[in-house]
Amino acid sequence: MAAFSAINVEPEENIDEEVDTTKDLQVDDALKLFQNALKLHAQGPQSFDQAADAYDALFESEIFKYPESKTDYERFEAGQDGTLATEPVFAQGLPPVGADVDGIGSSLPQALYLSHKNHGQFVIDRIKHKVRKSTKKREPLLKDAGVQKDAQRALDDFCVALDRDPSDAELWRKTARVAAFLKSARINRYSLEAAIELEDDPAVEEVDPPSLAEGFAGEQLKQQLQVLGDDMALTHPIMNPFVHREMPPYLARFMDPMPFLPDPTKRLAVKELRDTEIETARSVLPISIPSWSELGAAIVRFVTKEGLAGQGVLIQLPDTDEQEDVQMEVDMQLQPEEPSSQSGTPDEVVEAEEAVAEPPSEEATVEGLTSAPAPESSPTDEQASKDPNNSISTRKRSQSAAGIPDALEDDAADVKRSKRTRRRDTAVEEVMDSATFLASQLQPLQAADQNLFQTTKNLLENLGVTDQVTLGRIAEVLDSCAADDRTGKIQNQATVDLSHSITHFDEDTGAVLLSKRELPQLSLSAFLEHAKTGSQRAQEASAFDDSRGLKSFVENVNQGWNTIHDIAYKYVKALVKTYTEYKWPDQLRTAVIDVTGRLEGSIYDSFAYELELSPKDVQGETISELAGLAQTLFELHLDVYDHITDPNSTADQEAKLEAKCRVDRWADMAGEVIRLRTLEPDDPIALRFLWASVASTTMAKGTPRDHVLNCWHSLRDFLLGSAATEVNLVNNTTMPEISTAAAEREISKLTTMDFFLGLFQEDNGNPVAVVESLEPVLNPEGVYITIPATLKQADAGGDAPSDKPGKLPIAECASQELTDLWKFLKGSNTELRLLLWSRLGEAYGKIQYTTKQFSCFLRSIETVISDLESDDYLHSTDEPRRNQFMSLLKALDDLIIQSLHLALNDNSSFDIMDDDHLRSSMSALAKVSCMLHVAAMFEDETRIGMKPAPASTSDLRSFLNKLQEMQVRTWSLQYTMLKVGLNQHPELFPKPENDLADYLAAVHQVLGLRKCCKSSNKIFLKMMRVELLKQKNIDNWEDYLGQVLYDLHGLKLGVGIWEVQDHGCEPENLEKRQALQLVGKVTMLANRMSMKDLLKSDLKTTIERMQQAIGSAKSSPQMAHNLRNYSEYLKAPIHPLHLYQALTGSVDLDAVTINTPESAPAKQGWFFLLGMIALTKFKGVDLNRRQTPGATDDLRIGATFLRLQLQYTPDRWDAWFRLAECFDYELDESVLWTADKMNKERAELVKFQRNAIHSYIMALSHSYAWASDPAVLTSLEDDEEALYDMFHEFGMRMYSSSRSPFAMEPFQHAEQNRFFIEAEGAGTYKRIVHNEMTDYQVWKFAAHLFRKAMVGKPKDWKNPYMVAKCLWKMYQKPPEELDEKNRLRRPTVQAVIDALEKTIEVVSSLPKPRHGQDPILEPHYKIVSVVHKLVMRGDMEIQAAANVLQHQPYAPDRGQEISVVNAEDWEAYVVRCLKYLRDKDKSNWQHRIIMRHARILFDEDTDPSDNESSAAAKAAFNVLRESMFTKTMVMNVWKCDAERPGRHHVYTEQYIRYMVRVLDVMKDRVSLEAVLRRIRKKGADFYHFNELWQFGVLAYVKLLRRTFEVPLTEEDAFKTLSQEEFDTVGEKITAWSTTPAAEDNAALTAMKEAVEIKKLNSNLMKAGPIDDLITDCYSAIYLHVKPDLLDSDQQKLPHHPPGDPESKPDSSNPKSTSLLLHALITRDKDKDMTPSALSSLRANSEQPDRDKSERHSLAGDAPPRAASGRAGGGIRRPNILRKAEQAVQAVLRAAEMPPRSVGGATNGAAGGGKTRSRMGSVSNARAGGRAAGEGSGDESGEDEEEAEEGDVEMKDVGDDTGGGGGRRVVVERSVDAGTVKGAAGGDSSYEESDPEGEGESGDRHDHEGEGEGEMEVEQEAGQEEEEGGVGEEHGGDDEIGDDDETEEEHEEGDEGREEGAAPALPEPVMEDADATEEEDEEDEGE
Repeated sequence: MAAFSAINVEPEENIDEEVDTTKDLQVDDALKLFQNALKLHAQGPQSFDQAADAYDALFESEIFKYPESKTDYERFEAGQDGTLATEPVFAQGLPPVGADVDGIGSSLPQALYLSHKNHGQFVIDRIKHKVRKSTKKREPLLKDAGVQKDAQRALDDFCVALDRDPSDAELWRKTARVAAFLKSARINRYSLEAAIELEDDPAVEEVDPPSLAEGFAGEQLKQQLQVLGDDMALTHPIMNPFVHREMPPYLARFMDPMPFLPDPTKRLAVKELRDTEIETARSVLPISIPSWSELGAAIVRFVTKEGLAGQGVLIQLPDTDEQEDVQMEVDMQLQPEEPSSQSGTPDEVVEAEEAVAEPPSEEATVEGLTSAPAPESSPTDEQASKDPNNSISTRKRSQSAAGIPDALEDDAADVKRSKRTRRRDTAVEEVMDSATFLASQLQPLQAADQNLFQTTKNLLENLGVTDQVTLGRIAEVLDSCAADDRTGKIQNQATVDLSHSITHFDEDTGAVLLSKRELPQLSLSAFLEHAKTGSQRAQEASAFDDSRGLKSFVENVNQGWNTIHDIAYKYVKALVKTYTEYKWPDQLRTAVIDVTGRLEGSIYDSFAYELELSPKDVQGETISELAGLAQTLFELHLDVYDHITDPNSTADQEAKLEAKCRVDRWADMAGEVIRLRTLEPDDPIALRFLWASVASTTMAKGTPRDHVLNCWHSLRDFLLGSAATEVNLVNNTTMPEISTAAAEREISKLTTMDFFLGLFQEDNGNPVAVVESLEPVLNPEGVYITIPATLKQADAGGDAPSDKPGKLPIAECASQELTDLWKFLKGSNTELRLLLWSRLGEAYGKIQYTTKQFSCFLRSIETVISDLESDDYLHSTDEPRRNQFMSLLKALDDLIIQSLHLALNDNSSFDIMDDDHLRSSMSALAKVSCMLHVAAMFEDETRIGMKPAPASTSDLRSFLNKLQEMQVRTWSLQYTMLKVGLNQHPELFPKPENDLADYLAAVHQVLGLRKCCKSSNKIFLKMMRVELLKQKNIDNWEDYLGQVLYDLHGLKLGVGIWEVQDHGCEPENLEKRQALQLVGKVTMLANRMSMKDLLKSDLKTTIERMQQAIGSAKSSPQMAHNLRNYSEYLKAPIHPLHLYQALTGSVDLDAVTINTPESAPAKQGWFFLLGMIALTKFKGVDLNRRQTPGATDDLRIGATFLRLQLQYTPDRWDAWFRLAECFDYELDESVLWTADKMNKERAELVKFQRNAIHSYIMALSHSYAWASDPAVLTSLEDDEEALYDMFHEFGMRMYSSSRSPFAMEPFQHAEQNRFFIEAEGAGTYKRIVHNEMTDYQVWKFAAHLFRKAMVGKPKDWKNPYMVAKCLWKMYQKPPEELDEKNRLRRPTVQAVIDALEKTIEVVSSLPKPRHGQDPILEPHYKIVSVVHKLVMRGDMEIQAAANVLQHQPYAPDRGQEISVVNAEDWEAYVVRCLKYLRDKDKSNWQHRIIMRHARILFDEDTDPSDNESSAAAKAAFNVLRESMFTKTMVMNVWKCDAERPGRHHVYTEQYIRYMVRVLDVMKDRVSLEAVLRRIRKKGADFYHFNELWQFGVLAYVKLLRRTFEVPLTEEDAFKTLSQEEFDTVGEKITAWSTTPAAEDNAALTAMKEAVEIKKLNSNLMKAGPIDDLITDCYSAIYLHVKPDLLDSDQQKLPHHPPGDPESKPDSSNPKSTSLLLHALITRDKDKDMTPSALSSLRANSEQPDRDKSERHSLAGDAPPRAASGRAGGGIRRPNILRKAEQAVQAVLRAAEMPPRSVGGATNGAAGGGKTRSRMGSVSNARAGGRAAGEGSGDESGEDEEEAEEGDVEMKDVGDDTGGGGGRRVVVERSVDAGTVKGAAGGDSSYEESDPEGEGESGDRHDHEGEGEGEMEVEQEAGQEEEEGGVGEEHGGDDEIGDDDETEEEHEEGDEGREEGAAPALPEPVMEDADATEEEDEEDEGE
């Protein structure tokens, strides 16, 4: 079989053969078992059983069945012939291969080695656990056979492991120790010798032990050889290092690896003891926690419960499953991430030391208590770690140790390493250097720190801070910023202590800072409490390990028979040894005092008994020990007595008396024992006894004060004369220190007691007295004594006599008492001084002297900092110093909080601070900042991963957070100090605000990078925000403030150079007060930006959030007054005088000043800014670019804010201007998209215009002062561009309001009348309030505004363009309508031409349009149009006009001389100019050019009967058809950019009128019908739509009459017929209309067209002219068919004159009755089968509002003829219309329906589906009825063509108008039978309707109404029946055919259907928006 290989697998290089991986898998399985066993082993004794099972499963694995797993001994024993079989077996099992780290070559030997080694250790750990947990004696337990067997198993495992790796010295030591336990001295010695003979050759030279394990082994071997007396072996060179040197004591304790096992090899012979004692039952003393404190508490509990019994007591320790009890070794390759060390931890060694094989003696227990703890590292360890060549055995196994040769190269090895291993090595090489990576992460933090501390240092130096300590501390921090080891540069002891408290965090120590500090009790007892200890080193001592030596003590006690009395005495005696050396924990001290108090008698008896038995050797150790015990008990009882006699103590008198007795008893005992010794002057016990004796004398009641003072003086003198050193008693609060200084303090305390008694009297409530007492004591530098003038003169020697008293520092004239107080305070502790400063600060606070209170807080901070730098603190031992540091740190935190509160909230805090005080306080705060910075450095390292980060809920995390808060408050307080210093030295700091802002920014950067800004309730951020808002002269203040606001509230300013950073602050809600403070700055930033940029920036969001916080302004009476005045002013009519007064700034409104919280932001333009934002949102999308109406919500919001701004600041012209813009834009929105409001809601448009004009007037008036001096007013828009925009827009508003569609309505106020008093008499008369403004005045004022706008914007072509238009309108105004002044100043022709040429000049100077853009053509067209009109008016000569146009840029032959002689040449020339302009209009926007061309060709005012008119009309029609109208008469008129809103609808109305006139002259009935259909659907697109529709319909009706020659019927043709005869005639005419003979009848065709136009009209206009046409057509048809009808009727009925009685049918005549019945039946049948056309007369367009007043005719048209209710002798006109419509419907049905087959099925039914019912269009009807054989294909084709052209068709189907509507007829082709059904609702008869009545589809007017001359007919379904019958229309078949409406039927948009109006096809007429458009022609029918 061919072998296939995967092409997507890269082949392994250098592979010779396939490797079997079975062993690899088995080794991996074994390693997993080993890992499981190791994990269970590590979990401690509770998992030993599971670990044993796991080890058993491990040894059952396959790897232990390999030949390689056998030892050399086992291989030798396996030989068959007695020869060595090791070599071949070993060769087969372990072939020499290269280094295969991950393969079987390395994993298998390691797995075997570690399995046996750790299993052996596991067995030893189980033995150790048994020994510790057994209640039996140790010796019998260890002699148990099971234990011996386990030890033998462990020895076997160790041997197998050593066979794998004989270089493990520590394993050799363990093997030797187990062998010693098993009494095999030989194996023990062999193993020790093997441990020290590993690699070195002793014959070469003497070498030191390369590792600690070998050193221990050598020392053990030396001791064994000494026991054996083998001096020969000791002379071996390898033993020289051990023979000539001694093992240090602190290392010798760790020599025995298994101290819990007995070692029989230490003695030559071991005596077997037979223990035959019978164990007596003893009481158990359980201990829950292994500690001395718990043991003391247990003793007290036992005595309380059991009493002082004499029964033996056994102390029971709790079970401790400690991890350090389990010793195991793990290979480095198996767990590489867990680095291990050779030796155990000190705790493990101590634990091992406590458990010794032999019962410890009492001396050993005491030695264990008093011995110093082992240092963290030893010189031997350091030397070993520094020696790179040492051979310390590590847990990582070398390949050579397992018998595997090293492979230097991968290619040299037989089996190459796996890809995974090689990739791992490659990845390690590619990993970035960790130091470089960490340094890169620390670099930003270090840079920020360096900037901050350097800035602080510079400011302090400039302020005169010369303290080298302070500057040095800052320099240390600066050096640490540039160093790799940042904390290594810190030398200050307090900073080191803080760093230690963080790195070695202790919960008890941290609780000092985290707990709430109790306020100092300002009382005498508190003073005495703090005055007890004076030295800061009173707490110096190492902390006592509460569990050290306890196990040895318990084992010693349990070995003998001891009662509770013996245990208590031994307990106290053991702990007394540590009384002077270690600081007891509070729990232990309490326990000792409780034991000595409860068992005091037993302890005293035991002491006396031991004293009696002790040898009376004055120099003996026993006496010294007993003397120390007695003195210690004396001092402890003295301490208890001191606390009991405290004034605050609640102890009763009996307890005090008992305590006094104990003090006396032990004082006597101590004195007796001390007298037994030989006393030395510097004996510490003697000094302690003397001090305690004096202290007890001081406490004794009734002791004279002089005696007490003498005792202390004597003691002080004795201490001065002796050479004794200072004695510290750290566990005694009464006498913590024995020294000369302490004695001095006690003397000072006694001498100053009177002062403090008066100070701390409870009833002393006079703060002034406290200030007078404490101020000289605490602050002598600031106290001066007034010296009388006489004394001052005497001191000066009389040379300078002066009457003024002098001042002398109190330090120069202090009394002895005051000197003693200073001396006392100098030696007192920090707490006492802080207490006094607190008392002084409280007194100042009571008298509200805040600045001195603030000074007291600062002085307290300086006191704490100075004490942290004092010698007493620096030379203290670590533990007490760190405890004291935490207390001072807590006090410092409280002081900083109080100081910062006053500095930020009280402006008078710095009033009395001089420069010295300021410098000292700043120095102290700088030191605090440097000290606290180590916490920040620690967090930096945890943040980047250098150190593990504490948990978020841990105490360390809380501790670090507290330090963060302290640091933040310290920097904040430092800022307040620097601010005062900088402002006091303006000569040094010319720009102090910039310096302070830089400092704040530096602090903010440091805190922000560490996410500390939120600390301390964001106090720094809040302070920085307040300071930045106060300062006015900061450069780039937005950068500083932006970051602060983002951190505080999540606000972004969006400006500035710096990017805001995330500082981890949770945003808080912005309050109103804060938002009001930000208004000034934010408004300033907003004014720097354009509104377009502001809407896109983050500042807009910030402004919106600020406004949400500020909220709406609450109304006040002043605001209501202003708003009322403004509203009335905007509603008032426009006064012409005000317009001209506004030009001189003379128009103003009555407004009052408003004082509310919102007044301040209003003065800064806040509400104007909000209004501008809302307005700009709306203006953001240009009106010319929008395709849909815009939401006016923003406009209304903007107007609201602008009105609010004007209520506060009524003189802001820009606010008035923008308010006017709001009204303008809302007006534009109302007229831009639809003409509905122009046609229906003109009052609202007038209101908008008046509001805008009034606002413009106010803006113009107030802008006069601003334009005169812009610096006077604080306008937000300080540029002139807005002013010129206001001029332009005001002019545009005036001009637009004067032109159509607004047509001067805003200036008309005829309805605004008022009464005036007559000049003579008491009468009154009524007239308008003032004269209305004429259009000429409007144009003149607008021209003036445009000229003012041209000054500021000379390049804007619209301003001169509008000036030219105004001048042209003024010129066109007839002079007779002007007053004399205006007639004299009326513009001339030349002025108009100059203005137009100026516009073209401006346009020509503009940059050329870009590619694809059309040039600005409006001025060029305008000059052509105006010049042409001037020529037509005769005001300008033709040649002169041609010369003017020839000089224009867009002249056809520019610059050439042309000759224009007559009007024909002129028109041709103008047409050439217009065509040239049209060629430039590539986008076909300029529709007025086209219309001007058409108007030149055809004048609509010409007589249509003229032959030339028809040709001109056709020419004009062709011009319009080219680009304005399509062949289906769709008008494409685009709104150009320069067209004013609303003008588009005016133009469309004019263009439709013009086109109707053109079509009328051309007699193009089809196109005119299409035009009517188009405009009927677009009623909202045309200005004056109702009039336009009436104009078009009348023109169409007249055209029908002329086209089909339908005469006006002067005489009614039906006057001779009765109703029955008329019905019969109608049926005949209906039947005739479907015959081929009727196809060419003109009257019938005209009638069909008339019926269609009536349906299209749908009651929009009065249908009188249409009804007249229908009636005339029907009459003509009747006259045409009348002869045929008479011939046929004469054969059936006799003819009688109308007045003949015989003409009436006789009911008695059967034949007559039958004929009449036949006629009625036939009529009813035809009525059922013929639906009425009037049921669908309502067109699809929306129904406009009908004018209630009837318009009977248009201008120039005669009113329709009046019609009587009946025609002739009883024929009503509605019946004639009904019959005419029935005939038309019959014609349409006949043209639409194919012939029926014999079975009644139609051709349509053969298709298998429902056939749609569709009425024919007018064009179909015009073509005549279709042949019977025509199918529906031609119809669909024509329908598709009509649908493509967007034509509109009318139909009847589905024209249901709801209840009460017209008759509804639906024609349906049945699917099954093909029969035609007619469904009609109601009867076919008609009745008169109310002329004013309205149905659901519009107004209905009956011709026989309330005397009106015109009748309108609408067929009503079922009106002769009751209303209940109408509902039948909605049932049955009334909805047939709705589902089958074609797309063309949807286009027809029949609104009568139940589905609603169908959507109309989109028209190509586009409507766009704004700007000044090209003006319409004045004489175009406006």
